[in-house]
Amino acid sequence: MNVSIVSRGEIKLVGIKVVGRRSELSHRVPLAWLELLSRLDGLPGVVDRDVFHGCVPGSDHEQPGDDPVYQYWVTTEVRGLDAVPEGLKTLTIPARDYAMTPVLGTVDAINAAYGRLANWLQSEDRRSDPAAYVLERYDQRRQPVTPPYERFDYELLTPLAP
Repeated sequence: MNVSIVSRGEIKLVGIKVVGRRSELSHRVPLAWLELLSRLDGLPGVVDRDVFHGCVPGSDHEQPGDDPVYQYWVTTEVRGLDAVPEGLKTLTIPARDYAMTPVLGTVDAINAAYGRLANWLQSEDRRSDPAAYVLERYDQRRQPVTPPYERFDYELLTPLAP
């Protein structure tokens, strides 16, 4: 099924929080990625200048309706949170286990990955944790975080309930 369990230690992130309806995020999130990339040189302690995380509260995925309001964080991992430039925000993700699956291919691969995780959770009698963040881990050596998005190649990590 191409799903694995991975453990991550605490992740310290710095970035930009975007809030909007799902229909708005396809325009607003790329602008936030461009801003974060333009500010990367002024950000001390970046762990890996090619790796970024998109973060969404798990509870946002459970909202009813066709166009709910989402939070989406565009972030990079840092070693410490003591010198954050003005205009950027911090987000600390506690250590935890995730169900991880790749998102590989065209835009259809995104929904397929979410479906694969949902099927895996059900087959393994596991639950995701809506109180935690779902992570998208981008490595720019495989896929840029900025458009155009012709092909996708990133990891989707769903937090597992304890």
